[in-house]
Amino acid sequence: MLNIEHLEKISLDGTWRFQLLRSPREPLGRKWASIPVPSLWTMQEESNVFFDKPIYTNTQMPFEEQPPFVPEENPHGVYERDFDLPDGWMGKRIVLHLGGYESVAVVFINGVEVGLTKDSRLAAEFDVTRFVKRGNNVVRIDVTKWSDATFIEDQDQWWHGGITRSVKLFATNKVFIERFYTTAGLEKDCTTGTLDIRAHIASIDNISTHNYTLRASIEELPKVKAANLESTLKTFQSPKWTERAEELKARSDEYFHGKFWNGNMPADAKKAILENEPWPAGKIHLNTRIPKVKAWSAESPNLYTLHVELIDPDGNIVEVSQQKIGFRSVEVKGQDFLINGQPVMFYGVNRHDFNRYTGRALTREDMREDLLELKRWNFNAVRTSHYPNDAAFLDLCDELGFYVIGEANIESHAFIASICDDAKYLTAFVDRVGRMIQRDIHHPSAIMWSLGNESGAGTNHEAAAAFARSFDPSRPLHYEGGIRGNWMGSHSLTDVICPMYPAVTAIKEYATSAKADRPLIMCEYSHAMGNSNGTLAEYWEVIETTRGLQGGFIWEFWDHGPVQTMPDGSKRNAYGGDYGEKKHDGNFCCDGMVFPDRTAKPAMAEFKAIAAPANISAVKASTGSFKIFNKHFFKDLSEYEVSWTITRDGLIIDSGKVKLPKVAPRKTVAFKVSSKHLSKANGPGERFITFTIINIDSTPWAPAFTEVGWNQMALPSRALTIKSAKASDEYTNVLDDYGQIVLPRGVVAPTLTLWRAPTDNDRIGHMATKWNRWGLRDMDRTDCVVSQNRTSTKVTNTWQTSTGISIKHVQVITPVADGFRVKESVTLPKVLTDVARVGVNFELDGALTDVTWFGSGPHESYPDRKIARIHRFVSSVANQYIPYVRPQENGGHTAVRWFEVTDATGHGVRVQMGKPLQVSVTPNRAVDLADATHDVEVKACGNVVVHIDGAHRGVGTSSCGPDTLPKYKIKPGLHTWEWTLTSI
Repeated sequence: MLNIEHLEKISLDGTWRFQLLRSPREPLGRKWASIPVPSLWTMQEESNVFFDKPIYTNTQMPFEEQPPFVPEENPHGVYERDFDLPDGWMGKRIVLHLGGYESVAVVFINGVEVGLTKDSRLAAEFDVTRFVKRGNNVVRIDVTKWSDATFIEDQDQWWHGGITRSVKLFATNKVFIERFYTTAGLEKDCTTGTLDIRAHIASIDNISTHNYTLRASIEELPKVKAANLESTLKTFQSPKWTERAEELKARSDEYFHGKFWNGNMPADAKKAILENEPWPAGKIHLNTRIPKVKAWSAESPNLYTLHVELIDPDGNIVEVSQQKIGFRSVEVKGQDFLINGQPVMFYGVNRHDFNRYTGRALTREDMREDLLELKRWNFNAVRTSHYPNDAAFLDLCDELGFYVIGEANIESHAFIASICDDAKYLTAFVDRVGRMIQRDIHHPSAIMWSLGNESGAGTNHEAAAAFARSFDPSRPLHYEGGIRGNWMGSHSLTDVICPMYPAVTAIKEYATSAKADRPLIMCEYSHAMGNSNGTLAEYWEVIETTRGLQGGFIWEFWDHGPVQTMPDGSKRNAYGGDYGEKKHDGNFCCDGMVFPDRTAKPAMAEFKAIAAPANISAVKASTGSFKIFNKHFFKDLSEYEVSWTITRDGLIIDSGKVKLPKVAPRKTVAFKVSSKHLSKANGPGERFITFTIINIDSTPWAPAFTEVGWNQMALPSRALTIKSAKASDEYTNVLDDYGQIVLPRGVVAPTLTLWRAPTDNDRIGHMATKWNRWGLRDMDRTDCVVSQNRTSTKVTNTWQTSTGISIKHVQVITPVADGFRVKESVTLPKVLTDVARVGVNFELDGALTDVTWFGSGPHESYPDRKIARIHRFVSSVANQYIPYVRPQENGGHTAVRWFEVTDATGHGVRVQMGKPLQVSVTPNRAVDLADATHDVEVKACGNVVVHIDGAHRGVGTSSCGPDTLPKYKIKPGLHTWEWTLTSI
């Protein structure tokens, strides 16, 4: 689609008169309210006017009717406004552009119906020339929420109503560029560009297009002859069949009678056929080869400006427009998906249109900020789940550098097995795929076309795929439905294997199988619902070491939690059921890598490390021998700088910068670090060398010297020691009268815990169901036996769950200087096959507001999501709480060696682990998190809540994806760990 910025246009965005009716049959009232356009009526402040509110469903429809029927109560918005037609527009062609709506719209001009439109995620344009008049005019747009199209717009998202994108008028001359399709490619040398232009010049009032000229040029290449093209239309009428000249009949008969059955047709014969069947009126085809172009990729998004002019027979320029293009190639070759000849990795994310205040009505700045945020975390690809985004979104992807799967506005999840073969929807499927491709074909960022999502696989898809392949053979097709249940099937529907949520083992088995015949790129994986994204590292370990695996798209970018104002004036992020809807899918809409305010969740840090532009590893760390691998496919590492630090016990003892030679794409280069601290411990405490990769110059998404990646390696170390107390200094107050450990600054004594506040994965994956069945939330100590000798105290506890399961728990307490050491052992019975944790939980004085720890951080981490630096981190206890929209287990840190909790004077307690353990120090009790439904309900309990876990279950992704791997699950049997607490 050409950028028509040089045409005359009028924006109709702004305040419109508005009425919301309960159905299209309800008559208009006398009183009009007002509403901004674009916006959603479902996102306005609730009132008598705006009675219709959002509904969230995933796999079910929000009503019971069967396709194509919809409910009698069907919210119907009537939009109306005046506009003045400029005098200079009289005598021109005038078009109304409606950018988006939900789900069917009817347009009226001056009380006369102009037309109806569906396919709500692509713009509809109406020629209103004969409906407008000089001076004042009235436009009315009726938008109805439910229609037959609703059944194929059943995406996992909020149902809204309204006008979602801009409305405008523009004027052209009566002869105009009606269609314009540009395909810019790249030859194998990756420096020769190809440019193919298909255009159609049309007219109104039956005006001839004869001798109109289309001129196209690339502004950045004014002196390159091949970059300047033009063609003049010549229209003629073919002779009557019975009056063809002798020579023309002879040449055409050769064709008609099959002389050229083998395709070897000479040029004059082709010309003869055209004279019998003339070139369609208005059609123009231009193509060229341009040497020495800069290739476009997500790494180096080089764009050129295609300048287009339409010139009338007298030489007057009657239309000027432009669009950005990029030269790049896309090819599927065996198991490789190649961009510019390279099997790139897709560090991708699925993205819905969302704004917590405006729903699906977004500004260009909203979209830009989404993409900038993704760039900050090293994403390079977006799947437009599950519909075409605003055209501006792809402009931004072209500019900033993203690979995009453009997805058609087709999802019939509730009728996944039927609508795909329902002929009533055949033209809708083809039209939605076709219109998307026609609009977005010129975008270099669009590297695949998707036939939709979760709509089965049927004849309607086959028809849409056939059109796509014919119209744009330059791009592969993508459709998960084509391979669902059989990854070897449906070559007609998809050129890539694009499964949803496959296990790590499954993708490796496919890629290494002799049957593998296409590249595998996961369309959805690592479901980011709540505290999730476990085993992300394992996915990428397999992807990076197995040919034919080229990444995938995390589900998804956003937590879709719109801001809801409560009756008391407070606000919260809402999810399914919060607006009173009876049919809904709860908080399944809160499954993103960012919170509703676009703040990154902790899992983002794991992904950023995985997707870093380079990887540094040790050849032999103690001698300063390291190597760096450039993960880019098209550029070297000259835009980055590498620095290093050596730490002991989390404190920096040396630092420096790396003088890197040039590192070509996909190459490894060795380098040296010089420091006296590499081989010698020079004191007790664990030592690490950490490399930091930073961008030297500023980018649109980050200032200069922003970290883009890091790697850390252990160095030879001497362990910290804790001084034991002498026998005469035995810690006499270690236990109270009930056999519970007495803690300095303690409020609640340590108790055994096998349970956590269920994550979304725990709930939906039914781990929490087992925990409830076993009664793990509520455990009582039923027996306690204390024995003592001169050096230690032994406490043998018997705990019983609320459903009667007994667990043996032994604590051996030994005095040390200013405190004590506790050796814990717990024996899980065979019935407890998969508990949440095995650890102790206690509470300290709430005046201890600050926490320092030596372990993984600074972000939250769990056993199967643990890519993090080992360092000394300082924070507040309050800031350890992670506000997942639906509260759940949060704030944990893996590999903690020690932590300190202190008050404003620096006094408090220090806890050191016998080996690195999972620890959390938060302001919230697990039971309070579990009982809350929204994050705003969570209040600090007033104490410091500490969990020290000898074992902790991985978080997995089982709300939709696979559960955590077996190695991250807790088995029955003996579990031991130890911790030492001292006063400071």
